[in-house]
Amino acid sequence: MYKILLIIPALIFLSAFAVYLALPHVNSYQLSGEIEINVLNEPVTVHRDKHGIPYIFATNLADAIRSQGFLVAQDRVFQVEMYRAIIDGRLASLIGEAGLKSDVQMRVIGITRNASRHLEYLNEDNRRYLRWYAEGYNDFIHNRTHEYPLELGLLGIKPQKISIAELLAIQHFAGFIQGRNYEDEILSLNLANELGADKAKELLPLNINPDRTSRDQNFQNRVANLAEFVTSSGEQYLLGSGAPVALPTSGSNNWLTGNSKSKNGMPILVNDPHLDASILPGPWYPVGIFTPDFQAIGANLPGVPGLLLGRTQHISWGLTNAYGDSQDLYIETLDPANQANYLNGKISKPFKINKQKIAVKDGAADNGVRYEDLVIRTTKRGPVISDHSVFGISSEQPIVFRSAAAEITGESLGFVDALFAKTVQEADIAFSKVDVLYMNYLFADKFGGIGHRPTGAIPLRQNGATAKYATGVDDWNGYIPKSQMPGQLNPSKDWLGTSNHDVIPDNYPYYYSTHFSPSYRYERTMELLNDRPKLSAEDHWQMLSDVKNKHAQRLTPVFLNAIANDESLSELHRELKEWNFEDQVDSVGATIFHLTHEYLIRYMLEDEMSEGLFKKFLSSRYYWLQRTDELIVSGKSKWFDIRGTEDQETLEDIIIMAASKSKETLKRNLGNNIGEWNWGKYHKVSMVSPLRREGIGADFLGGGTHEVSGSGETLNRGQYSLNEGPYKSQWFSSLRMVADMSDDKKIMGSISGGNASRQFHPYFKSQLAGWLEEEWVPWWLDTGSVQENSVHTIILRPQAP
Repeated sequence: MYKILLIIPALIFLSAFAVYLALPHVNSYQLSGEIEINVLNEPVTVHRDKHGIPYIFATNLADAIRSQGFLVAQDRVFQVEMYRAIIDGRLASLIGEAGLKSDVQMRVIGITRNASRHLEYLNEDNRRYLRWYAEGYNDFIHNRTHEYPLELGLLGIKPQKISIAELLAIQHFAGFIQGRNYEDEILSLNLANELGADKAKELLPLNINPDRTSRDQNFQNRVANLAEFVTSSGEQYLLGSGAPVALPTSGSNNWLTGNSKSKNGMPILVNDPHLDASILPGPWYPVGIFTPDFQAIGANLPGVPGLLLGRTQHISWGLTNAYGDSQDLYIETLDPANQANYLNGKISKPFKINKQKIAVKDGAADNGVRYEDLVIRTTKRGPVISDHSVFGISSEQPIVFRSAAAEITGESLGFVDALFAKTVQEADIAFSKVDVLYMNYLFADKFGGIGHRPTGAIPLRQNGATAKYATGVDDWNGYIPKSQMPGQLNPSKDWLGTSNHDVIPDNYPYYYSTHFSPSYRYERTMELLNDRPKLSAEDHWQMLSDVKNKHAQRLTPVFLNAIANDESLSELHRELKEWNFEDQVDSVGATIFHLTHEYLIRYMLEDEMSEGLFKKFLSSRYYWLQRTDELIVSGKSKWFDIRGTEDQETLEDIIIMAASKSKETLKRNLGNNIGEWNWGKYHKVSMVSPLRREGIGADFLGGGTHEVSGSGETLNRGQYSLNEGPYKSQWFSSLRMVADMSDDKKIMGSISGGNASRQFHPYFKSQLAGWLEEEWVPWWLDTGSVQENSVHTIILRPQAP
């Protein structure tokens, strides 16, 4: 018996160890040898490095893109299938009730409808790019069913062949969730309804471009005709809520220096898209593409051919969200004589009615599925969104959502064209063709040229501003001409940068947008690039880790003045006074500042709004941060007075209240020792598996929870939602890239996950450890380096005759 008792633990250990060794192989696919690909014309060689990044070597462009589609299916078929489900409004059929609101929104907005319509206008070259990609993807779907990832089986997904319209819809989807203008307009309307139009105007976004002499060129009257609207339900809704996939929403920084500011004498480009990439492996798919015409390395979203960001032997490019306003709301007037019609001017027109059923996975229903009816009314300007509570607005009259994506007729997508560009002028032409995505592209060439190009189709409004919510009026009159979009080539300062902030130049003749990030990240970029005459690629990589908070630097002196004479806050005063405004994990001052700032905003505004409206307002940080900072720095505002109290509070009063509340909260959460109130204890990121986001086993399946530096206003970003803490870092540097045009071997890169959307696979989180340490890995550009660092090689061959 004694011997048996000794043997049992050993057997358990050996069994567990065997399972551990087997896990990387239970969800894998062929990485070496040969695979027949029916659609290829010529053999293609694919090398993978130790991180799983594939490098495609093809003799022609068609086979290169077909191979890209095949490899994305190998690595990311689960992710693509989830995108398809979200876009088509089928998410609830996979995950149940949690996906229903997303399905309603997607079907009403009509991403699939818009993409199918747009497809008819694409030229043959761009249709071919999509077709080649679909052919490679579908070859995997049809012929490699034995390699499907286990995630598909767990959710009951049976992949179908993808169409080129569905591939185009992925780009339309990314463009839609980039846009935030219609959400701002809804928020403006609801603020005006509760507060009154005059008071609501005081909280409208403040847009600052530090490069401009006029501070707030784009301030617009966005609250006309507000009496037509009634209060929002306050329902909080996030697109794709509950979906086990990272959505490609984006913030981001990018900057580049020209020859005179680079130590190696050639341009250096930097990019770090800020996404919620907490669901592994993240949205970015690094890949190298080599043909006789170009050699390229970079990254893309699964389902998009070519590269969204990266480098060739001739140019490099990176992107941020430009937030171009391509969306408006309209009030339609019902025909008094026929309520089934609306008035277009004086003409009565019937609503188009589209009736659908949404399947919802439901264990209590017959056959495990129930169906929800959906009726979509549409006018000539777009779908009626006020019929559906998920949009957070209700009205006696129909409120219509109009988007450029439903009307554009662009014949090119631009991404593949960029691979052939040799100069910044040619790159500028390529990116000017991008209509669906609203990006700030920065680009550089081997000749020392540098450039900036915002992309996307921006409507020309007849009133020169955002929507006036006018009844039955078509105020769009074409789009801003491509040649007159904001942007520049080879500026005299020899550097460029964007951080989602207002980039509209002085005296710009067109309305572009009113939704921008606060300018603090760009101001920090200016500070670093102007103070240092020449930088190396390593210097730029270190800039990506910078956590100097210009927002805090501006407000902290105001906080210090307010609490200076309050003895109970002396410890907080000391920490803030000694703080260097860096949001480092070990900083105490950062913790005090961020929580005090949140409570200050709450004391300023929470008493003025209903609970639902304030919650939505608080989540719209771009909308209010720069504006409320102006009020705080000015020191005088009626917003400082708290309703319902006998006294009239001043700014000093509510800062003391906010600091006192912070002290109380931090003691409760982190203990009485102020020296242990480190920012990292309050600010963390959790990298999770799509199979288990929280609870027992989440850390084992995912990438764990980690203390992280940064905040919403630092270059090394870690933006969070205000919730009285601890704070979850939700939007962070999901990809980091430095492309030195003097280095023809590699770019410096890192993603916050890996290449394979397959649980337990070695490539599921193959770059995460380095990303957490802010290290880079080489993404290879030259053929020799790819071969030297190849871990797996596979030959994709055409089907034998």
